[in-house]
Amino acid sequence: MQDNLARAYQTLELRPLCTLEEARAAYLDLVKIWHPDRHQHEPERLRRKAEEKLKEIVEAWEVIRSKGEFAVEVELIAMDFGDCWGYIDQLGRTVIHPEFSQARPFVRGLAAVQSVEKWGFIDGRGQFRVNPLYEACMDFSEGLAAVRWYGRWGFIDAQGAFVITPRFQEVQSFRDGWAEVRLGARWGKVNAAGELIFDPTRSGHHISV
Repeated sequence: MQDNLARAYQTLELRPLCTLEEARAAYLDLVKIWHPDRHQHEPERLRRKAEEKLKEIVEAWEVIRSKGEFAVEVELIAMDFGDCWGYIDQLGRTVIHPEFSQARPFVRGLAAVQSVEKWGFIDGRGQFRVNPLYEACMDFSEGLAAVRWYGRWGFIDAQGAFVITPRFQEVQSFRDGWAEVRLGARWGKVNAAGELIFDPTRSGHHISV
């Protein structure tokens, strides 16, 4: 991802694969927080900071709106053709040629598929957006997907880059900014920054993922 686009997502506290509506909502929320009119009774240095922050927010929104890739629901159906899986449209026409050993429904514009015993993610044209490198994976949620790499679970972004290094024995998908994880015998939760908080009330209790 281009550096300026990556910075724009960071400024608006977003991740790639958000919807246009989510990006617009994040932009408007930050405008409300940092608009100079809300800080007119603050010291001059805080008013200047608010003006600078608002400028950054507006510029970030323009970059994301013009260059960002937004999640679009793909109305394709995973279909077992016998030897391989592919995708058909609502009229039953084959849209993505059957070439996968397993395939899951599209979620936020990407679908998890298995090729040569490894999992990756394709877009609505059948092109790999995330190469099939992983032993297992979960669907994208809040811009991140859990993947198992050499026996450990971590989280990647929509470009296939690890955001959270694989080190967990079990995980669940992100929800409200956190994902439940098991590290050794201890359960906890991790956020997108990789910050891990252990739950002292849970240990040794497995869940299926």
